[in-house]
Amino acid sequence: MLEQIHALAPNATISLMGYPLLFSRTQACSTLVSASQRVILNDMAEYFESKQRELALSMSASNVRYRSPQAAFEGKRICDSPEGINGVVAGPNGDGDFHHSDKNTQLCWWFTGDTCLSRESYHPNQTGTSAYAQAFMTASPPSAATRQGR
Repeated sequence: MLEQIHALAPNATISLMGYPLLFSRTQACSTLVSASQRVILNDMAEYFESKQRELALSMSASNVRYRSPQAAFEGKRICDSPEGINGVVAGPNGDGDFHHSDKNTQLCWWFTGDTCLSRESYHPNQTGTSAYAQAFMTASPPSAATRQGR
């Protein structure tokens, strides 16, 4: 897909944004997710980020750049104050959320009543979207050596 975008817009710069760590590594955290599960989820975010970075580097000749959100999300992860990423959010909060009446919904069984898991869970909130914008706007363009893979 990135090659197709570059072919259609050869002068455009394509920016890939990485995944922030979901959970604070410094704050005590009381969530529905255990400490070992938080480590696994943060490790997955680091893995995805490294793959995005590798992809951007491999396509730097096609004006593909990588931008990391990690610095912008420092102090804004789940269990930080303020949180930039939602923890578990109960729903449904909108049409896109899980509902009891949906025949394929399996994310309502562990809550009681009409409450299900919202798709807002583990996604950036207003603070987080501002952090993403900050990461995008403050990232400096790579040097010529980086663009050439040196």
